Amino acid sequence: MKQAWLLSAFCLMISLSGLSTAVGETIDLGPAQISMDLASIGDYSVEKESSSTADHREKGVDFAYTIYPAAITAEETSGQVLVEVHEMSASMPLYAAISQRDTATGLEHCIEQSELVPRRAAIQTEPYQINGHDGILAKIDEGGSDPMYIAAYSPDQKNGSGTIVCIVGSNFPWQTTNAIFDSFEAKIA
Repeated sequence: MKQAWLLSAFCLMISLSGLSTAVGETIDLGPAQISMDLASIGDYSVEKESSSTADHREKGVDFAYTIYPAAITAEETSGQVLVEVHEMSASMPLYAAISQRDTATGLEHCIEQSELVPRRAAIQTEPYQINGHDGILAKIDEGGSDPMYIAAYSPDQKNGSGTIVCIVGSNFPWQTTNAIFDSFEAKIA
């Protein structure tokens, strides 16, 4: 009887290992260790996805980048927090257009290339402070109850350029999203 109870308890612990109720969450994504407070979303699961690599080539602009994504899904709602770390092979401008063909700034371009934004979605951006750095905040309203909010910045930025861009998105209401964004921190490995 005692063995059956212990076996049941062990199986329950294993099945719940993907769930988390911890106040802080730390996720290793490529060159960065991402931390944030997720207490406001209740129970959640974290799924790190496979990284992908691409090249950005055009006249005068030639670099490769790798995207490291993760999805955090609230267990009791349809809410999600999505995180991506983009690692570029060269330091690129963050607040100016990265090419003559694309007028988006480097940070806007990273948001557009992320898996967080539905293709061809209308994006409104504004300057935003995150983790003590200048960044941008994007709002994507697709007509649902809550828009998607996305913040992006470079933790290794120097003189307006950087090689690492951290992107965090949330479809929770702004009060919850703002608390998550305020707690967001990236440490470069």
